[in-house]
Amino acid sequence: MAKRKPTNKYYFSVEGETEQWYLKWLQDAINNTEEASCKVSIDCPVRKNPLKHAKSLTVTRKIEIYHFFDYESDEPVYG
Repeated sequence: MAKRKPTNKYYFSVEGETEQWYLKWLQDAINNTEEASCKVSIDCPVRKNPLKHAKSLTVTRKIEIYHFFDYESDEPVYG
C-alpha cells in the first residue's frame, strides 16, 4: 500500500477566472505526479481586492497570501 502524502495548503487571491483556472490546473498537475513529495491544496477565490480575501479567512497560524493577476503593460494603450 502506498504511503499517504502530506498536504500543503497555499492561499491566493486572483483577479479573474483565467488565473483561477491556471492555479487549479497546477494543483491537479502536482497532485497527479507520483514524484511529488506532497499533495497541494490551493485556495484561490476570484477577488479584485486581496485584502478582502485575507480578512475573510479564519486561520490560527501565520500564513502568506499571494495576489495573482494578469499584467499586460505600462502603456496606456496596448494591443
